Amino acid sequence: MAFMAFDAAGPMNLKSRFFKKPWQSKDPSTRAEAVRDGGDPELKSELPRIAQHDESADVRLAALKKINSEPFWLDARLRESDPEIVAAADAFLARSVLRCGDEAMRDSRLQWLAKIGDEGLMRRFAVEAEDVDLRRAALARVEAQGFLGDCYGKESDDGLAAEILARIEQPSTLERLSDQLRKTRKRRAQAAATRLRDIRIAAGELDPDQTAASELVREMEALAKGQGVADRGERLAELTRTWSELEQKPEALARRFDGAVAIVRSAMDRPARGAEPVVSEVPVDSPETSANPGLEQAAARIRNVIRQADKRVSPAELLSSWDRAWSQVGSPSESDTALKDDILPLLRELQAQIEQSKTPPPPKPDEPKPGAELPALLDGIAEVLENGDIAQAHELIGKARSVFRGVPPRARAREVGGRLQRMEGRLKEMRNYQHWSHNKHRDELIAQVEALPGSGQHPDAISALLKQAREEWQRLEALEVLPGDRKRFAAPPGQWRRFQAACKQAFDTAKPYFEKRQEVQTENLELLDQFIAMGQELAGSEKPDPNQLRELMTKARAAIRRMDDLPPKARGRSAGRLRELMDQISNKQNELFAEIELVKRRLITEAKALVHEKDTKVAIDKAKALQAQWQKAGSGRRKLEQKLWEEFRTPIDPLFDQLKGEREEQKQADREAMAELKAICEQAEALAKVADDELEAAEGRMAGLVADWSGREGRTGKLNQRMEKAEAALAARLQARLERLRESHRERLEQLAAAIQQAAELKLAGKDSEGALPMPEANPGDSELEQALVQAASELARLEAESDALEARLAQGDEAARQLVVEIEFLGGMETPPEDRKLRMDYQVQRLAQRMSERNAQPDLSTELGQLQERWYRSLPHTPSRHHGYSKRFVKARSIIEGMIGL
Repeated sequence: MAFMAFDAAGPMNLKSRFFKKPWQSKDPSTRAEAVRDGGDPELKSELPRIAQHDESADVRLAALKKINSEPFWLDARLRESDPEIVAAADAFLARSVLRCGDEAMRDSRLQWLAKIGDEGLMRRFAVEAEDVDLRRAALARVEAQGFLGDCYGKESDDGLAAEILARIEQPSTLERLSDQLRKTRKRRAQAAATRLRDIRIAAGELDPDQTAASELVREMEALAKGQGVADRGERLAELTRTWSELEQKPEALARRFDGAVAIVRSAMDRPARGAEPVVSEVPVDSPETSANPGLEQAAARIRNVIRQADKRVSPAELLSSWDRAWSQVGSPSESDTALKDDILPLLRELQAQIEQSKTPPPPKPDEPKPGAELPALLDGIAEVLENGDIAQAHELIGKARSVFRGVPPRARAREVGGRLQRMEGRLKEMRNYQHWSHNKHRDELIAQVEALPGSGQHPDAISALLKQAREEWQRLEALEVLPGDRKRFAAPPGQWRRFQAACKQAFDTAKPYFEKRQEVQTENLELLDQFIAMGQELAGSEKPDPNQLRELMTKARAAIRRMDDLPPKARGRSAGRLRELMDQISNKQNELFAEIELVKRRLITEAKALVHEKDTKVAIDKAKALQAQWQKAGSGRRKLEQKLWEEFRTPIDPLFDQLKGEREEQKQADREAMAELKAICEQAEALAKVADDELEAAEGRMAGLVADWSGREGRTGKLNQRMEKAEAALAARLQARLERLRESHRERLEQLAAAIQQAAELKLAGKDSEGALPMPEANPGDSELEQALVQAASELARLEAESDALEARLAQGDEAARQLVVEIEFLGGMETPPEDRKLRMDYQVQRLAQRMSERNAQPDLSTELGQLQERWYRSLPHTPSRHHGYSKRFVKARSIIEGMIGL
C-alpha cells in the first residue's frame, strides 16, 4: 500500500514541479503580468500573501492594485519603502480619506498622515477631511499664518477653531479675521480681536491698564451722551469706583474721563431755567467732601471764560459773581477753602485785568488814517484773482476784511466795502467751481480704485496705485481746505466713504500676497543668518578650502544684490553683516593666495631643475608629479596665475613633447595590432559562411582563430562582439548539421523497425513470399544498432511462418516491450494501465534498490532515454495485436521526456 501511495503521488508532484502557474514563475515580470491580468481563484486567495511577501516590488504593487482596499494600502504605505508603491498608496489613501471618514481606520490614517511631506495635500486634508482628528493632525503640520486664518473662519468644530486661533500670532491675519467675521461669526471675530489685543500687550505695544482705561473712558463718554442704563447715577458711581482702582492712568485719558464725569454730573444737577450754563472740568469729589454748589458753579464759570477767551464777559462781572457766592457761604468748609485756594490765581489775574483797563493809554504818535492801505491791497487781490490763485486770494481777502473791520464804521468807504464784497463773491464762485471740478476728479479716482481688484495687476502695482490715489486725494483736499475754514474736509462724506471702501477692497485683494511675502522674507532672513554664520565659521578656520571660499564669496555677492528678498527693516543690518563677511573672506583669500603663490614658485624652481636630469623617463615622471602638486596647490590670483603657469610650463613642455612622440609610435603599433585583430574577425566571419561540406574543416580552423584571438591584447568591445557573433554563427550551423544527422539516424531506425514489424506481420498472415517481405539493405555508414536491426530483419525472413521459433521470438519481444513501456512511463511521469501496475511497482522497487547501491553511477535522463530507445528497437518484432498499444505508449512517454530534456 505504501508503494501504491508513492506511485500515485509521484507523477503529480513531478508535474507540478515542471508546470507551475504563471503567477508562481521565477521571472518577476511574468509574475507581475499574471497578477495584473489573472482571474484564477487560487491566485485571488494568494493575493494578500503576494502583496506583503513577494520579493519583487512590481509584483507587490500589482497585487495591491488588484486588491485595492484601504487596509492593505495603509499597511503597504507604513511598511514599504519602494517609491512607486509609496506614491500609489498615497494617491489611493488621499482619495479614500477625503471621500469618507472611518473611525476604525483613524489610528492607521493618522500614522500614514505623519509620513506625508506634501504641504499641498496637508492643506487639502486640513480643509476637506471629514474626521476632526485628521483635520487637527493636518493643521499641526501647517505653519502659514494666512492659511490658518482661512481655516479658522471655515472650521465647523469650535474646539478645533480655538486651537487654530491659539496658533495664529501674526497681527495682520488677526485683524483680517476680526474684520471678515464681524457680521457672519461674531463670537469668533470677538475672539480674534481679543487674541490680537493679548499679542500686542505681550509685545509691549499696548499697556493692559491703558486698555482698561480706554474702555472706561469710552463707557463714560457714552454715558455723557445719554447712552446707557436708565439709572445714570448708579452707573456713574460704578465707573468712578472702577477708575479709581486703576494703577496707571494716562494723562490724556484722565482729562477725557474727568470731562465726561463733569458733563454727567452737570446734566444730573442742571440749574433752573435762566441760570447760566456752566461746564466744569474739575473732578467732582465724593459727597462727604464736596464744596458749596454756588462756589463750584462760579469757579467753573471763571475757568470756562478764561479758557475760551470770551470777551463778552468782563472780569468785573466774574469777580462780583464769585464775591456773591462766597458771601452766601456762612461758615466755609475745608472743601470751600480748598476751592478758594485753587481759584485764587485766576481771581488775581482778573483783578490785574481790571486795574490795567483803568490805566489810561499812553499818547500815540501820528498814525496813518485807518484803512489807507485798503485800495492797494484790493488791487493786489484783483490781480491774484485774475491769475486764479485761490489760496493767496483767500489769504489776502481775509487780511483785507480784517483791516476793513478795523476802520470805524463812519470812516469806512462805501466803494471799498462794495469792491471787497464783489471780490469775496468772485472768490466764492471760483471755489465752487474748483469744488465741482475736484469732485469730478475724485469720482474718477474712485472708479480707478474700484477697477483695481479685477485688473489682474501685481499686488505691488496695486499698492503703488493706491498710494498715488491717496496722495492725489490729499492734494485735492489741501487745495480746497484753506486756513480759517470751518470745514476740515472738502470731499462729501458719501464720496469719502466710497473712496475708503474701494481702497480697502483693493488692498484686501493684495493683502494675502503681502502676508505671504512677509513669511517668505522672514524665511529668507533666517537662511541668510545661517549662511552668514556658516561663512564666518569657514572664514575663521585655519585651513579653509580655497574653492569653498570662492564659492562662498560668489554667493555673498549674489545675496547682497538681493536685499529686496528680505524684510525692509532687516536690509540695512543684513547688508552690513554681508559686507563684513565679504571682507573677512577676502582677507582669508589673500592669505591663502600668498601661500599658494609661494608653493607654486617653489614648484617652478624644481621644474627648471629637470633640465639637468639625464634619464628622460625619470624626468617625465617628476614633471607629472610636479604638475599634480601644482593642481593640488589650488588657484591663486587670476592676474598672477596665468603668468606663473606659463613660467612653470616652459621647462616641462619639451619633456612632454618627447613623450608625445613616443606615444605616437605606440599608437601606430596599436593601429597595426588593431588591423590584425580586424583581419582575424574577417577570417572568422568568412568561416561562418562556408559551404555545408566544409563545416567540419571550418570547425578546426575556427578553434585556431579563437585561440589566436584570445592570446592578443587590445581587443575592443565591438571587435569582441564581431568575433563572438561569427563563432556563434558557425556553432549554430554545426549544431543544425548535428540535428539533421540525428534526425536522419532516427528516420533510418524507424524505417528498419517498421520493416522488421511488417515482416513479422506478413509472415503471420501467410504473405511471406520472397517478393512481399521488406528486406532492408545495410548502408556503409550504419551504426551498430542499425546493423543489428538489418541482421534481425534477415533472420526473421528465414524463419517459418508457423514455427515455434517465430512464436518464441514474438513472445520474447512482447515481454521486453511491455517491461520497456512501463519503465519509460515511469521515467516520464505518466500513468500506467491497471494491468501493468504490478509490473511497474516491481520496477520501482528494483530501481530504488539499484539507485541506493549505485549512488555515484546513476545515468542522467538523456542517457536513460537513449538506452530505452535502443532496447525498444532491439525488442522488435512484437505480436501485431499488442504492437500498436505498446508503440503508442512508448511514443507518448518519449515525447514527454524529450520535452523535459529540451530535445
